[in-house]
Amino acid sequence: MKQFKSLVAIDFSKESFVVLQRVLEFTQKLGGVTDVVHIVENSFFSPKKDLGYIKAHSLEKLRLTFKDFDAEHFHCIEGDTKEEIAKVADILQSKIIIIGKSGETYRFNDIYMGSHTKHIVRSANIPVLVLKKESEILTKNILLPTDLSTHSAEAILSIARLFENVHLTLVHFYTIPFETRLNSYGFNDEDTIEYMSVMKEQSEKNLEEFIETLNIPEGITISSKVRKSSLNPKLFDEETEDISHDLLALHTTGKVSFYAFDVLESSRENVLILKV
Repeated sequence: MKQFKSLVAIDFSKESFVVLQRVLEFTQKLGGVTDVVHIVENSFFSPKKDLGYIKAHSLEKLRLTFKDFDAEHFHCIEGDTKEEIAKVADILQSKIIIIGKSGETYRFNDIYMGSHTKHIVRSANIPVLVLKKESEILTKNILLPTDLSTHSAEAILSIARLFENVHLTLVHFYTIPFETRLNSYGFNDEDTIEYMSVMKEQSEKNLEEFIETLNIPEGITISSKVRKSSLNPKLFDEETEDISHDLLALHTTGKVSFYAFDVLESSRENVLILKV
């Protein structure tokens, strides 16, 4: 397996340095290296100094907080932030892009929780981890909503390539067709309970059959849950609060894609976005 390489973007705000510190600790535990990129926005700022001067000065500022940071892993690029981060990740052959949820400046906040986040995810050819929690980054227990598709199967393989020895909990959401009309259709309480029980059992069977089709990579263990859901992204945390996990993983393809970005926005958990 290739060395784990993470890429984190900073704007030199205090908050971006907090994110960087957490990423450095996380990547070091995985035996990897952290690349740092700072984008000098050409649409926002026309520098009086050349890029080489800005990079040298920025590195000096970075080293005031991170004294031993290797200049080889600091990249100062001029361009459009939402475009350049993905390009830099490709050039460096990074395995993951890690970004924070907010920053000191409105510009940083716009990048990380606004339309820029979606653009970065869509542009990137690798997973993007959005940090929502102000604590150590953990990836041992990962929750993955599944639509039982090949996209979900590919997401599992992507996680296996990214992290070793993880436990993955697959959660499959099901809805009750015509639930609000059952009484109008003549269902009594007993009929309704039986109908809902059948729907749950069928969902559990579908999930079990899906897991049986998976070629589960070495180091990955899997458990499963089904949940009756309204598929309201704002209720996602509430509907999964009893499932222990360090990280939420969402793929941006298949049925999950319909609510992936809304869940990203509303979730209190760290979110790994997988483009499969």
